[in-house]
Amino acid sequence: MRPGRILIFLLTVILTLFILSLPIFDLRSGRDASFYHDTDSVLVTDTASQDLIDSDTAARALKETEPLPAQSVNTVADGNIAGITGLDTWVPSEAIRDSLADGRQVRVLFYGDSQVEGDRETSLLRQKLRAEGGGTGPGLFSPVMPVMYTRSYVIRSSTNWKRYTLLDYRSGVLQSNRLGPMLALCRFTPPDERLSARSFATVKVNPVPGADSAVATYDKLRIFYGNNYDTVLVGIRSGSSLVDFAMLQMGEGPMEYAVPLPSVSDVTIEFTGCNSPDIYAMSLESDHGVIVDNVPVRGSAGLEFVMTDISGFEEILPKLGPDIIFLQFGLNVVRNVRAEYHYYEEGLVKQIEFLKKASGGVPVVVVSVTDMALRVNDTIRRFPNIRAIRDAQKNAAERCGVLFWDAWGSMGGSGSIIDWYGHQPALASNDLTHLSNAGADTLAARIHSALLTPGNTARLSSGERPALTDSVKMIAVQDTPAPEKPASQLIKETGMRETGAGDNTGSDGTGDQGDEGGGWLFSLLRYHPDQTFIFTTAGFWFFFLVVMAGFALMHRKRAMCHTWLLMVSLYFYYRAGGLFIILLLATTLLTYLTALATGKARTRTGKRFWLVSNILILLGFLAYFKYAGFFTAALNSLLGTSLVPHDIFSAMSNNLFGTSFDVNTIVLPVGISFFTFQALSYSIDVYRGRMDPVTSFIDFAFYLTFFPQLVAGPIVRASEFMPQMKGEYTITRNEFGHGLFLILQGLVKKMLISDIISSGFIDRVFDTPALFSGFENLMAVYGYGLQIYCDFSGYTDIAIGVALLMGFRLPLNFNSPYKASNIGEFWKRWHISLSRWLKDYLYIPLGGNRKGAVRTGINLMITMLLGGLWHGAATRFVVWGGLHGIALVADKIWRWLFRREKRKRRFARIAGIILTFNFISFAWIFFRAETMQQAGVMLTQIFSSFTPGNYGTVLMAYLPVIVLIVSGYIMHFLSVPVKEAYRGLFIRLPLVVQFLLATIVVLLLYKVGTDALQPFIYFRF
Repeated sequence: MRPGRILIFLLTVILTLFILSLPIFDLRSGRDASFYHDTDSVLVTDTASQDLIDSDTAARALKETEPLPAQSVNTVADGNIAGITGLDTWVPSEAIRDSLADGRQVRVLFYGDSQVEGDRETSLLRQKLRAEGGGTGPGLFSPVMPVMYTRSYVIRSSTNWKRYTLLDYRSGVLQSNRLGPMLALCRFTPPDERLSARSFATVKVNPVPGADSAVATYDKLRIFYGNNYDTVLVGIRSGSSLVDFAMLQMGEGPMEYAVPLPSVSDVTIEFTGCNSPDIYAMSLESDHGVIVDNVPVRGSAGLEFVMTDISGFEEILPKLGPDIIFLQFGLNVVRNVRAEYHYYEEGLVKQIEFLKKASGGVPVVVVSVTDMALRVNDTIRRFPNIRAIRDAQKNAAERCGVLFWDAWGSMGGSGSIIDWYGHQPALASNDLTHLSNAGADTLAARIHSALLTPGNTARLSSGERPALTDSVKMIAVQDTPAPEKPASQLIKETGMRETGAGDNTGSDGTGDQGDEGGGWLFSLLRYHPDQTFIFTTAGFWFFFLVVMAGFALMHRKRAMCHTWLLMVSLYFYYRAGGLFIILLLATTLLTYLTALATGKARTRTGKRFWLVSNILILLGFLAYFKYAGFFTAALNSLLGTSLVPHDIFSAMSNNLFGTSFDVNTIVLPVGISFFTFQALSYSIDVYRGRMDPVTSFIDFAFYLTFFPQLVAGPIVRASEFMPQMKGEYTITRNEFGHGLFLILQGLVKKMLISDIISSGFIDRVFDTPALFSGFENLMAVYGYGLQIYCDFSGYTDIAIGVALLMGFRLPLNFNSPYKASNIGEFWKRWHISLSRWLKDYLYIPLGGNRKGAVRTGINLMITMLLGGLWHGAATRFVVWGGLHGIALVADKIWRWLFRREKRKRRFARIAGIILTFNFISFAWIFFRAETMQQAGVMLTQIFSSFTPGNYGTVLMAYLPVIVLIVSGYIMHFLSVPVKEAYRGLFIRLPLVVQFLLATIVVLLLYKVGTDALQPFIYFRF
């Protein structure tokens, strides 16, 4: 098939997609060019479980909000203290102190979205308030919570419990929307259904290890319920002791059942009946002291209170007797509200007035939205609407005469989430939306310092923003006394770029210069740190069109063709890695020259000198960029020194281009591990005499920098690639179909499966495993196994397909690796090019299996430990490699013990596949976790805190993710004949049909793909 026809085909596909996308771009540009979300897809980042309300309902709430009459709003003209209103008439700290002095119970009711779930923020508030006022227990909870495992307690409920929310009322499952203060109710039998036999349901509450002793002691149990029209028995146990046994009162309610507890540390609540009552809430507390309730409403915009029957609040809130009600919502608002913020403000006024009326005038504190950002490809984008939403929240609080505390301003305003994430320890999660536990504690300590600490009001009255006290700072840095990192340093370390909506600045902050003096051309060609350049971006495919245009013109003249492909490959790397192109050029030139010298050397000593010189130079580059920081930190920790690594490329950029990179942090160049190993394989093969050195620098440079596989493999050997550079360009019609199939398959793996399950579930669990049940952690572990496979093999599929369209055959890199029945077979199927490299250039030179069983085991361990270290300069990668090394040694021993067995039976092979798959999956924990401590928490959750309470609720909450994970594994485990059948069917289709399918697939990916598109996992290895 001629290159010109391939070019026309690709041009037709891309132009068609561009034309079809124009209406979509027009629709999205009306909102915001940087955040084009449909209301049905907004909830991915913060509402994966859809616990209470989806984005469509939130949008409906905003649309249905009407301006309130002026006389219904109490406007506070004065008393604005650093965004805190109402302090002239009521000071929270003084009110709490007075209540405690009188011996009364103080109750703080804290509502929030997923930012506070898991008893985050409230755990530290509770601890600080109880340091003065005492009190026990965690406060309010439900039999089924959005998060069953919190920082303070764990709930283990029987599987027949189900949580019902406003969505169930809207769908008709619930006949009444009287949900109570939890904005939900729980039942152990379906609504309006009486079972023929009694149902038995349990709720067990235990403190988590290390929980505050006051939270871990339960002195009193209260159950708020209603709509009880059956004989329902309740038993309260602590351990094996029966504390109380009673029959719940019948009636519509709400009613309360209360029983004192003898200061127990665990409690089991047992229900028996044919028809469950509506359980509105439970509470473990004390009669005196401080109670702080954590009421998470995941996915909420904070506007849903008025959608419920107010009687559910009016009848239960007085029983609870809260002294303060906190409202902290906004994550989902940021995702939905792009303009007309006054409608959101009016809606929030309604919610506040609703709570004031339902509680009988209990003071309300509105805590503003926190800062957040969005990851798109390799870019960090700030939300431009947070300030307007914060202002709307402040205005609503002032109009209602309630307190307002500016969390966003306290964090540092726009972009502060990046600084918080860069702190040691991190104060924000990896998703740049939620706070980490340390960050939640820091924010809670600031709230306590600003509002709940006696004596602080005088300082605040000057209009200052609440500042960190020394005690608050200790929360943030108690583990690692390192200063906070500026945003620029974090972005530099992670290889990400930061932009805001409408940003038009380049890396030097000067911005584009328009069309003056050819500035548009310069802007097109230069490196843009705020733009990602990978296979899943439109920019790459326009680039590939240009590549194919030049290739079609020059393919008959191989020298010109290789020069053209070298130039575009270098441009590709420059667009992906910027100034690090100097390192790639240095590696290319040094390897070319030392290989020539090796080939010309007449003695073995001379050949060895040039080989060793090249190895030392290349490994020196790799060690400097990849391991200097790791070993410097280890040396400082061991010797107590304060050595600081120095980034020469940052210094060079600062001197040449006037940038302001931090020279004390070394950034890992894109693809350095891959092109270094590829260069080493060439040098070693020349030394071994397996190939002659390449005399043409253009040809060698083209081989080493060929753009499809440059930054993430496969690792291509010169002996396999160089022969393809000779002769005429050839590609059959079937090869074209195969290449196109691989490209589409890779895009589906990456964009449809890997990115969605990552952003929708897996990243959230790995970032904060303690907030999820063992079952959810296990789901994330198996999900990550599929994510990394689809991500990496997806890149490889696209790379092989793109190269094939130019007539170059790259080696197979994946072969259904999870079908392996032992760990040795796995490494013959996973990242095959790396496995071959480690075997031929490390394992065999160490002696392989030629020097006895003990030496074989040692060689395997060394190879895998170094292979783990190749993946990253961290202890967890070494542990990951060590686990695989131990498994390979164990496999060798097993084979030796049963070496007479020639053929595995089918059952034995299936058992081997299951065992190997689970071992690999659990080893991935160390590969993916940010720290060894995080990996330990995840393993603890899986093996000691597994039950989520209601498996059905959890599975339905993450249904789209679960469907993708299951579908992905089904596709992976399909037999080879089945895969060959549908691949062959696509290859044999007419060009017109292939064109239609390619267009449909890409449009589908564009429509359903997540905006939080992840960079390829191996992009910076």
